Amino acid sequence: MLALWIIFFWGRVHDDPHRVRFAIWGGVAEQKAWAALAEDFQKKHPAIPISIQLIPGQYDVKLLAMLAARTAPDLFSLPLADFGPEGVLTPIERFMANDPNLPVDDLFDGMLRLGRWDGVQYALPATLGPQVLFFNIRHVEEAGLESPIDLAKRGEWNWERFLEYCQKLTRKGGEGRVVQWGFLKYTPLWTYISLNGGKAFNEDFTQCYFDDPKVYEPIQRLADLSLVHKVAPPPAVEAQIGTWQAFARGDVSMFISGPWQVSRLKDMADPYDIAPPPTEPGGRTITLAGVGTGIWVRSKRPEDAYRWISYLTSRDALRIWAGLGFDIPASRYLAGHMEEWANPHIIPPNFKLFYELIPSILTPPPATSPFIPKKAQDLINDTFTLVWTGKKDAKTAFGEMMPRVNQILRTGR
Repeated sequence: MLALWIIFFWGRVHDDPHRVRFAIWGGVAEQKAWAALAEDFQKKHPAIPISIQLIPGQYDVKLLAMLAARTAPDLFSLPLADFGPEGVLTPIERFMANDPNLPVDDLFDGMLRLGRWDGVQYALPATLGPQVLFFNIRHVEEAGLESPIDLAKRGEWNWERFLEYCQKLTRKGGEGRVVQWGFLKYTPLWTYISLNGGKAFNEDFTQCYFDDPKVYEPIQRLADLSLVHKVAPPPAVEAQIGTWQAFARGDVSMFISGPWQVSRLKDMADPYDIAPPPTEPGGRTITLAGVGTGIWVRSKRPEDAYRWISYLTSRDALRIWAGLGFDIPASRYLAGHMEEWANPHIIPPNFKLFYELIPSILTPPPATSPFIPKKAQDLINDTFTLVWTGKKDAKTAFGEMMPRVNQILRTGR
């Protein structure tokens, strides 16, 4: 079992005024990548010792406790809506202005905005996670089904066809017990809303629209995969079989997620590929932007801490991170030179799809953005759970939730 903290360090970590500390969530899959990044950074900046504190669980709780105790690391990943207005972060424009290596012109449009709050730049996100459909090739072929890739090319990959696939891919064994689920709910609910052509928030994230049928209907359809059609595992079963692990074992035929799954699925026995998620008229998938890293306002080494932020946007850092099977680089150059970083031994055949989707989904910023306060996200997730477990229908549950969420969006409280 993982300890709460997995610490990569070169020398003494705690209470060392000469060391820059960076905290980020993650588990086993991320250890190798962060260690490789730290090693490369150390070669380039030998005078700036860096310590990576990898937190596999309860990240928010631990970080808030350290901030309250004034023992926080110099750098940490963050939701801007919670930390930006509270004076917790150091503005980085002055560092950016004197940084000749910052590849601002190479980043896709919209990336800088994702690290800006109220006109002030606090972070520099530089990776993207377009949401796609992962599917088990063997399962699809054995069910006599056409590849979702081909259906998508013909514009026939909609919710109706997707439900048909879920039903044909779900198999039962002895005593009627499901031994292979057609689909697993995994990606945030915003994806399904966007796939239906819905818009959950206004442009500045001060109001939500969960009373719009295009917003709540896809959530009900998603819940009905489990509650009505019995083609997706209910919450109790999902807790037992896992998420991406269930897909890797062959217990699930399809799920929606981002490019970071490539690193997790590299040893999967069955072949898999990726396709666009099923969409309704006006629908499109979304991308989850790589979470930005901010500098604690009380850091004693803000200039050195910024060097780590700047490094994470560099092509060398992006090659390492993406090459190990995580988010794709938000770099125009690397998007056109995937041979420099995409590992041919672990990527799925249709890997180029991640970049093919970018032009239609990057602007405006993704709904699961740093502009939604955690209080609001938690409330929305709790409401989604009511629907997913069948305790309330989506129209009722989200209608009851809206006033409180809109209050949080307007006031932060």
